[in-house]
Amino acid sequence: MPAFLEKLTEHIYANHAGELGNISIVLPNRRAILFIKNHLSHIISGTTFIPEFYSIEDFVYKCTSLVSSDQLGDQFRLFAIHNELEGKNARSIENFFPFASWMLSDFNEIDMHLVDKDKLYGYLTDTRALTVWNPDGSPLSELEQQYLGFYRSLKTYYDRLNEQLNSEGLAYQGSAFRQLAENIHENATRWPWSMTYFAGFNALTPSEDRIISSLVKEGKAEVIWDADRYYLDDDKQEAGFFLRQYQKSPERSKQLWIENNFASEKDLHIVGAPGNTGQLKYAGEILSRILEEKGNLDGTALVLSDESLLLPMLNSIPGEAGKFNVTMGLALNQTPLYSLLNTFISMHRNADRFQEIGERRQRTYYRKDLIQLCGHPWFSMLLPADSGETHEDLSDKIRNSKRIFFPPAEIPALLGDPGSMLMEFFPEELNPGSFPVLLNNILDRMRRSFIALNETEDYDHHLELEYVFRFRGLVQRLLDLMEHYKSIQTSTTFQLIFKQLSQQERIAFRGEPLAGLQVMGMLETRTLDFDTVIILSVNEGILPASRLPNSFIPFDIKNEKEFMLPTFRHNNRVFAYHFYRLLQRSSKAYLLYNTESDVLGGGEKSRFITQLQHEGPKYSRSIRIREEVLTIAPPAGYRDTSISVEKDEWVMKLLKEEAISGFHPSSLSKYIACPLQFYLARIAKVEDTDEVEETIDARMLGIVAHESLRALFKPYLGIPLRKDTLNKLKKLVDKEVDRQFAQHFNAEEISYGKNYLVVRVARHMLKQLLDRQSQWLDDGSDTVLTDLEKPLKTIYDIAGTGPTKFRGTADRIEMKAGQVSIIDYKTGSVKEQKLKWNDWDTLFEDPDYSQAFQLMMYSWLYSREHPAVVLSAGIISLKMPGNGPITAKPEGSDTISDHSLKEFENRLIKLIRQIFDPAIPFSQTEDEKQCRYCSFKEICNKSTGKMEY
Repeated sequence: MPAFLEKLTEHIYANHAGELGNISIVLPNRRAILFIKNHLSHIISGTTFIPEFYSIEDFVYKCTSLVSSDQLGDQFRLFAIHNELEGKNARSIENFFPFASWMLSDFNEIDMHLVDKDKLYGYLTDTRALTVWNPDGSPLSELEQQYLGFYRSLKTYYDRLNEQLNSEGLAYQGSAFRQLAENIHENATRWPWSMTYFAGFNALTPSEDRIISSLVKEGKAEVIWDADRYYLDDDKQEAGFFLRQYQKSPERSKQLWIENNFASEKDLHIVGAPGNTGQLKYAGEILSRILEEKGNLDGTALVLSDESLLLPMLNSIPGEAGKFNVTMGLALNQTPLYSLLNTFISMHRNADRFQEIGERRQRTYYRKDLIQLCGHPWFSMLLPADSGETHEDLSDKIRNSKRIFFPPAEIPALLGDPGSMLMEFFPEELNPGSFPVLLNNILDRMRRSFIALNETEDYDHHLELEYVFRFRGLVQRLLDLMEHYKSIQTSTTFQLIFKQLSQQERIAFRGEPLAGLQVMGMLETRTLDFDTVIILSVNEGILPASRLPNSFIPFDIKNEKEFMLPTFRHNNRVFAYHFYRLLQRSSKAYLLYNTESDVLGGGEKSRFITQLQHEGPKYSRSIRIREEVLTIAPPAGYRDTSISVEKDEWVMKLLKEEAISGFHPSSLSKYIACPLQFYLARIAKVEDTDEVEETIDARMLGIVAHESLRALFKPYLGIPLRKDTLNKLKKLVDKEVDRQFAQHFNAEEISYGKNYLVVRVARHMLKQLLDRQSQWLDDGSDTVLTDLEKPLKTIYDIAGTGPTKFRGTADRIEMKAGQVSIIDYKTGSVKEQKLKWNDWDTLFEDPDYSQAFQLMMYSWLYSREHPAVVLSAGIISLKMPGNGPITAKPEGSDTISDHSLKEFENRLIKLIRQIFDPAIPFSQTEDEKQCRYCSFKEICNKSTGKMEY
């Protein structure tokens, strides 16, 4: 069947064969122009002028003689207006730029849809006023006044921006369309072409509609549509919504071509693939099969609904595909070079931030920034050629240094650069004006490295050199902006502008535009037809997209009949047309979707697929649909089973070594929680990755609290505690806490941020404890501290196991009214109900009773050294010290009796025999909540319930 552009070309030639140079052809995008010119070259036999071709945007700017403004420049203009309006109350550029982007999007929509701006913004202001109106008549708060004031000022922003742009001969897209639409009759009187063809359009905006309709009425234009009965005749099919509206207008339906191509022979393959990688891999396999069948990829389109897949998709195209054409272009922020440059900027921005927060005189670089930088695959290209360092080596050196911040002078040696070639990238001082110089130095080093690689390797690095070239242009653009706009005064602002430019700038790929595989986005397919179509990411939320640009105009106002601005419904109808139009002339199509869900859900095929499955075969028997869902098979021999470790001779030897070293409450609690965790931690001695502690975690807070209390109370051992003593100790808390933290962190690292807050928390905890303990002394009984951080141990000869050591350390032991109390400090939460038990099995089987188990073991160890004493054991929560220690005891008992100690001993020996029983392997726990904070969950993968591949 002939393609739409081929029919269009023949129609135009038949009507204007002798005067092609006097007509113009306007299309939705520039891509179609190449195909029409190619069709014309096969029809025209002699020498002649050809028509003038325009995309709709180029056409409007041509007719208005305006120049397109760029979004970034418009945002700076709005920021200048903002400063004029708000004065000292103006936002920073970083806070205002997102709002500026929203404004521009709204302004563009308002103009494209010829909305009465005065009416809209008046209506919008009234609506917002209702949301903050106070029924009780009370005056508006300052925040409410600012809220309303901002909405009232939106029209001012609109007017001032357009005045400024018009004075410079510039216009953003919507403004240019509006100006042409409102003056189209005047323009039509001096129209330079005898006829203008508007071809392949679908959802015209009111400004486009007025322009086209006016020219058609004047006899200066024709509209040629591309439609199919499948979606045009069905009132419920959203793909034909706009075309059905145009059918009702004689001016717009004169050349409406209605065909029934969708009913032709079609093989539709619907494929669910796991993840984007699965889609890309399968798409590569499809291309290989087409090559085997046809020998080439002519007439094949690879359409990326998710344009971020472009770079990985290019790597998945089979090498035998030969040259192919990429229409969509690659945004600079999707290139490896962007991530390297942005990491550099982030590192310097953080250095500025830490210097400011910590009030340091010397500039230092944060270890995580350095690790991320050195971990970039391209960073090694900045190093001296003879350094021999890989990015893994450099990252390990930074980790092993045990440092958090690094001064510039130390970095060259750290990175294996004795000649200090890298010093220019890690300056002692850096201001925003120096950033372009820094980036240009990096780009220059990268350029020389790639050129050198081209001379020594078979692989051609022309694409990487193109990245460098385009970023050099981007840096020059940044320099121009910094000279013209004085608002770029911080590293944060510089990075904001760098990111925005990198997102806007695209690398245009060059290829054979008329032959071979065509790689494009959905919007690039407009007016084009292909025999074989492969569409990726046909997922709900991507096709159609679920998200519209941010806007200050609420949905209900956009949906008002007098405004009718586009909403998600409009967006859905537009993409439905593109989707079905792309399929209507194809004979084979592969619709791939991602079956894997993300944190927000996902993994759902697009409703367009569901519509096809439901309607397609009913509409035509020639439409054949086949669906499959790909899975990744597990390795051969894989069995989804629990992990367990048998107690062979070697394991039994290690167990005996552990028995000699000594079992303590925390290790036995690990066994109760998960025998495999006990094995990995205590027997196999598997250790966590040795990372430098950058922030004070709960464990470090506990260590400092314990050591501080030990140091404070040590001079008063054996002396009855008095209130004046506790008041004296309270005054020493700050100094002692700081001294303990200083043993683990330097002064700078605890002087700001989260660490500073944790230090304050530690001080407060200890002072609160001393205050509460002063109240506990009111009963008149003397409390005497007998031990602090008391080591407790005993050796028990267990039949079949041999001498076994048990050990532990009691935080505090005190004597009061003839009773010995063993006290444990906890900085975390303490559940009182988990310190009392009815059934002794609970203590030895339920991990939630680990604190009670610990206190009972301390009591048992103490009683072995000091028999016949009255014992109690409890926990003081430093977070909430309350009225004293929360005691651990069997239900119905006030103290820990000899009977309880004997029962605990019997159960403890039984537990040890179980640990040493060769017939009982170390197995995973069945209680997956124990895996949540386990250090070894990545090893056993228990928390997912199955092994993942």
